Amino acid sequence: MKVNQAPFDPNSMNKLPPEDRFFDVNDLWYFWNVWVVRILYRAPVTANQITGLTLVLGLASAACFLWDDPNALLWAGALLYGKIFFDNVDGNLARARKEETRLGRFFDSLTDFLSSVLVYLAAAWRLYDSTGQWEWLALGAFALVSCLLQCSYFVFYLVQYTSISGSYRKNRVDESVTKADIRAVEAGASPFILFLQRMHVFFYGWQDKSILWLDRVVRSRVGAQEGDPDWYQDKRFMTLVSPLCVCTCNMVLVVFALADRLDLLFLVYAPLSIVYWFGLIVWQCRRYTTQRIARTECP
Repeated sequence: MKVNQAPFDPNSMNKLPPEDRFFDVNDLWYFWNVWVVRILYRAPVTANQITGLTLVLGLASAACFLWDDPNALLWAGALLYGKIFFDNVDGNLARARKEETRLGRFFDSLTDFLSSVLVYLAAAWRLYDSTGQWEWLALGAFALVSCLLQCSYFVFYLVQYTSISGSYRKNRVDESVTKADIRAVEAGASPFILFLQRMHVFFYGWQDKSILWLDRVVRSRVGAQEGDPDWYQDKRFMTLVSPLCVCTCNMVLVVFALADRLDLLFLVYAPLSIVYWFGLIVWQCRRYTTQRIARTECP
């Protein structure tokens, strides 16, 4: 690959311009990635290759959850953290080089899906195998579905936020294949991108439609219109919704794995995350209603 000759600009790694940025809880898990991106910036490695590395780390972590060894959970947690860290590096590297692509967008989302499914199910199977209680498999499936839906909730509002600010357009709220996508391939775009897009819709479509329905129902309760900046452009809400990202969900799994308490992940954290999510929806509605009343009462 051609080595990038432009000077490295740390600000270019972010999806948002400085004035639109909010505190993202996920930054706590990889605050030091700027140094890694700086090193990789002129290295002969692509962002998609880094994404491939995250897939390998995710698969290795899932295998360690199934490994019958006293140190298995330590390795599983360490490898999963590596996946989390480099999952942020690939996007930051692509943006720093101004090499964001739709292919990278879908490749990244699919590796996230596969890794999350495997590590959650492997963790649940480990508990089932050690106790013989099938309830752990049910709780693991519940935690996985909860994680996927919460992640889609975060991504939905992040895409809305970045779309309204006009800062990042590689993601769409609805990734269904359109005639424009097909024409792009007919005009010379890689058919592999279309294949990955179809795979994305297959695995994420039900989640995206569920969150779109939820947003429509909640907005109808408070009278918010589609695309309303007061509904989608609140920095406090974006900060509060950021813990629902897949990175934080997986980071919690890392912590419980290192502590050898996977049972608490399924018995405590998964239900509490649902409560937090519901509370966040209630807070968003109250915040929007309060702002609307304040604007009405202003002379």
